Amino acid sequence: MVETAVAVSSPRAAAAVASSPRAGLGRGGAQHHRRWAPAISPSYRAILLALWLIGFALVFLWQSTSFGRVRLYTRQPVPKRAPSVAAMGQWVASPPVYDLREFGGLGDGRTLNTAAFVAAVAAIAERGGGRLVVPAGRWLTAPFNLTSKMTLFLAAGSEILGIQDERYWPLMSPLPSYGYGREHKGPRYGSLIHGQDLKDVTITGHNGTINGQGQSWWIKFRKKVLNHTRGPLVQLMRSSNITISNVTLRDSPFWTLHTYDCKNVTISETTILAPIAGAPNTDGIDPDSCENVVIKTATFLLVMMG
Repeated sequence: MVETAVAVSSPRAAAAVASSPRAGLGRGGAQHHRRWAPAISPSYRAILLALWLIGFALVFLWQSTSFGRVRLYTRQPVPKRAPSVAAMGQWVASPPVYDLREFGGLGDGRTLNTAAFVAAVAAIAERGGGRLVVPAGRWLTAPFNLTSKMTLFLAAGSEILGIQDERYWPLMSPLPSYGYGREHKGPRYGSLIHGQDLKDVTITGHNGTINGQGQSWWIKFRKKVLNHTRGPLVQLMRSSNITISNVTLRDSPFWTLHTYDCKNVTISETTILAPIAGAPNTDGIDPDSCENVVIKTATFLLVMMG
């Protein structure tokens, strides 16, 4: 490499060259410019390091708790029970209500209303439940059956009368617990109001009456002219959720109210009447092979004779 000599022609020029920033850029004369930084003492550095560590720890702790809160908020909610139809504000149809007169019933005490009772019960069964109102009057009938989810409602002044001719009373097999029969071997008479293998049955009202008109039965029993065991006034078999309340049961041919192999039976505010004498085996209430039977506020006026 060829070195270049610079000739200075005057003292002023020499001074300019000496003061120029490029002066001294000759061979090996390069200068390195560095940014100025203040000196930090070791104690100050230790303080900064401690503050940095504390800040890092706080950030780590905040992130940990925040993550926990996120997990808490994102948990699956506990399943809730579906609201009922009524709670959702939807309309729920009420069980139908029927009047016995709608089916041709006539409460004059002489007209036989068996067909009206049978038709009314069939209508309730077809609708899946309902109420049959027996209005004021005297309603003569042969035995009839109830159905599930049914209410037999006896209005004030109403009276259901059992027909006294035993030829209208159907025969049934004897109950297993009584072997071949109670009073006679073989079949027995059914009850005036009967139900079996049912659920949710109610007999209630405004103290209406179910009258078995048992006088003719008692006389025939004493004369020993009956060939079969007499039937109860009301009998429910192998059924559950039975309620009987606010009615009067009277003058049954045999036992007044017989529940057999039933569950959850409640009998309340019920009056049972039979003559002081001359009405053999007209028991008041016979819970037979039943579970969970409650009897409260029942009035009895009867005598049991063997």
